[in-house]
Amino acid sequence: MRRIPLIVLALSLVAVPIGRAQSDPDDALRQLLDEGNAAVKAGQFDTAITRFQQVLDKLEPDSAAAGDLYLRLGETNRRKGDFEAAIRSLARANEILPGNPVVIGTLALALDSSGNRADAQRAYRATLEIDPENATAMNNLAFLLAEGGTDLDDALKLATRAVALSPDSGPMIDTAGWVRLKRGENDAAIALFADAVAKDPGDEGFRDHLLMALERKGDHSGVFGETISALKQVVSPENVAKVTALIQGLK
Repeated sequence: MRRIPLIVLALSLVAVPIGRAQSDPDDALRQLLDEGNAAVKAGQFDTAITRFQQVLDKLEPDSAAAGDLYLRLGETNRRKGDFEAAIRSLARANEILPGNPVVIGTLALALDSSGNRADAQRAYRATLEIDPENATAMNNLAFLLAEGGTDLDDALKLATRAVALSPDSGPMIDTAGWVRLKRGENDAAIALFADAVAKDPGDEGFRDHLLMALERKGDHSGVFGETISALKQVVSPENVAKVTALIQGLK
């Protein structure tokens, strides 16, 4: 059921050098930018926002460098949880840098997190139009479609493709399981949730989803019953080892 945050995309912005809005940005601007990037990594979001705004104030307003700063501001506000500010900055970045998949993808996640699912779906689809192999956007869109229950066939295609692109991603496998569960395909959901749990048996989200699917199956005998019992126990090294062994029996 889990969305994969577009953190994979957004992290690239802290490594992208400032654009050349000015012929030779001075050392003071570079220092402010470096301080802002460091503050994001440290979780000091207010400091980062202040530093990025100071840099932005010195740039040409419609330059590519300004677009990069709006992206940084948007992602920082998203991490901070100020989704309205994030959406404003990312929308401005999208005006300056149209067709940039990082901008649109991060905007999609901000819209999604704010509860604006309709616009988030459109933004995820726009991301995929530009970057058709973006497994993260596929996963997030599949989750939204499954939650809405409006297009489970499309959700399944997206989730299946996302897993094919990222076969070692437990969260993406978990989303594919959630789509199957929403479609009433309980055995297929169990197989996927079991795979996700096998990759990270200590993840309580994965365990809860597998438990839900097993209980829906209604078979509490043998390995099914043992797995249900183990999944209900407090996570510990011993419990993780037990669940891992039981998962092999489910497979």
